[in-house]
Amino acid sequence: MNDIAELETRISSAMARIGRAVEATSAGDGAQAEDLERLQQAAEAAMSEAESIRARAEGSEAEAVRLKALLEAETGEVARLQESLASTTALKDRQQERISGLEDELGAVSELRRADRAELDALIAALEPLVKEQTDA
Repeated sequence: MNDIAELETRISSAMARIGRAVEATSAGDGAQAEDLERLQQAAEAAMSEAESIRARAEGSEAEAVRLKALLEAETGEVARLQESLASTTALKDRQQERISGLEDELGAVSELRRADRAELDALIAALEPLVKEQTDA
C-alpha cells in the first residue's frame, strides 16, 4: 500500500511539473506544447491507473482482514475439536480399561463356575449309587 501512495505522490508531482511547463511554454512553440499535452495526458492516465490500483489494494486489504478473521475462527474451532478428541480418547481409554477389568472378572467367575460344576458332578457321581441303592431297595 505504501508503494501505491508513493507512486501517487510521484505522479502528482510529475503532473504538477508538467502543468507548470505547459503554462510556461503555452506562449512558445506549438510542438513543445503538444508534447507537453501528451505528457500531461499520460500522467493523468497513470494517475487514474494508480487510483485504480489503490482501490484494488484497499479491497485486497479488506479481504485479507476478513480471511484472517475466518482463520482465527477456524483455529478456535480446531482447538475445540482437539480438546473434544482428547476428551473422547481419554473416555475410550477408561472404557477399555473397564472392559478389560470386566473380562478378567468374567474369566474368574467362569473358572469358579467350572470348579463348582466339577464339584457338583463329583457329588452327583458319589450320590448316584446311593440313590440307585435306595430306589432298588
